[in-house]
Amino acid sequence: MAGDSAIRPNVSQLSALLASIIAAVLLAAPLWSDAPGVMPAAGVILFAIVNWATGALPQHITALLLFLITVVLKIAPADVVFSGFHASATWLVFGGFIISIAAQQSGLAARIVRVLLTHLPARYLAMAAGLAGAGVLLSFIMPSASGRVVLMVPLAVALAGRLGFAERTRARHGLVIAAGWGTTIPAFGILPSNVVNMAFVGASESIFGIGFTYFGYTVLNFPILGVLATMISVILITLLFGAKPNPQGDAEMGTRTSPAEQRLMAIMLIALAFWMTDSLHGISPAWVAMAAALLCTTPGIGVVSSSVMIKDVNYGAWMFVAGVIGVGAIANHTGLGAAMGEWLLATVPLSKDGGIVTFYEIFAVSAAVGLVTTFPAAPPIVTSFSDAIAQATGWPLKSVLLAQVPSWMIYAFPHQAPPVAIAMALGGVPMREGLRFLAVYFIIGILIVLPLQYYWGHMLGMYP
Repeated sequence: MAGDSAIRPNVSQLSALLASIIAAVLLAAPLWSDAPGVMPAAGVILFAIVNWATGALPQHITALLLFLITVVLKIAPADVVFSGFHASATWLVFGGFIISIAAQQSGLAARIVRVLLTHLPARYLAMAAGLAGAGVLLSFIMPSASGRVVLMVPLAVALAGRLGFAERTRARHGLVIAAGWGTTIPAFGILPSNVVNMAFVGASESIFGIGFTYFGYTVLNFPILGVLATMISVILITLLFGAKPNPQGDAEMGTRTSPAEQRLMAIMLIALAFWMTDSLHGISPAWVAMAAALLCTTPGIGVVSSSVMIKDVNYGAWMFVAGVIGVGAIANHTGLGAAMGEWLLATVPLSKDGGIVTFYEIFAVSAAVGLVTTFPAAPPIVTSFSDAIAQATGWPLKSVLLAQVPSWMIYAFPHQAPPVAIAMALGGVPMREGLRFLAVYFIIGILIVLPLQYYWGHMLGMYP
């Protein structure tokens, strides 16, 4: 009986098998459909999303299969399929791995964590709140979500180790998720704090001539979707992943910083200065991270051997991030995102002057597009047909545009927000653990956060 149970497929494997069958049918669409580009793209993206979510296949194997199937079947050209490898976010992850290793090996991360432990109670809830809160505060001074993740994840990993949470334990995974979620999702409510917000503002201005002020946008979206949501997420992470800390001693650490710590601190302060001022010099946060990583491995200056690039960098996680970015590129190139938007407009019954009902309907449309295209690509797509939604619902166009923002902050799959996926990759968190948290939070968001957001916006006069 034990042998039978060992080979019996579990729910994740069955879900992946079903998705693979559906994907195979969609991939064969050129044989029976007039939309040969869109439906195969939907098939290969469905295959990737379900396998990433369930963990039925290793993340990097799923990414490689995504690349292979898309290129061999000519669903999209190679420069689109492999666009993740020349995307700045992928190289920021590479630099982030090396910076994280340097922070661990030099002892700087452990020293910062010891300071945190001195000022915070050694309880899981307090530590998760501290990591998430630090990420939120960074959002006001550092505009790159991925750059913030590179700073926060090494601290989360070091903190987990200091609290006695070993690798591949749920308690450690929860702290990494708290750091990644806290520094990414609340920032969607702060206008210039990430690429998604700026893509949304740019699309709104270029298509409709509608702009948004920092104050108006932030007052509408940050109190509920940012502050309250962070509080809920920290409590939820504690309930799902929390464990009793067993602090590990570090009496051998001296009060004075070592030369390696001092050099790394100088490198990171310079990198932070460039990250905070990227609007002035125009250098991508990814290239700043790469420069910092190379300095970390430079003999006489750095703190780690150049061999870490061969021995310690997790290239499987790196390929996964490239795959996540590739999904959005494939969806955009094949027209899948736009086709899905048109289908949703024709299918979802939009209520005329429906108040909160209309709000939920706009959320559903935007969330569905984000599921396929990921958030950097979703806002321009949804914005492009927002005038049609406005005509169907009777809502002002500006209100329709703003109503899509909650769909970036309440979502179900880790791949939808690349910085969160990057945090999980850097921290060694399996996708299924991120999915467990996000799925529960998605339900809470639908039932509690969204109504509060609507009535807050209604009170401000932003939503009808």
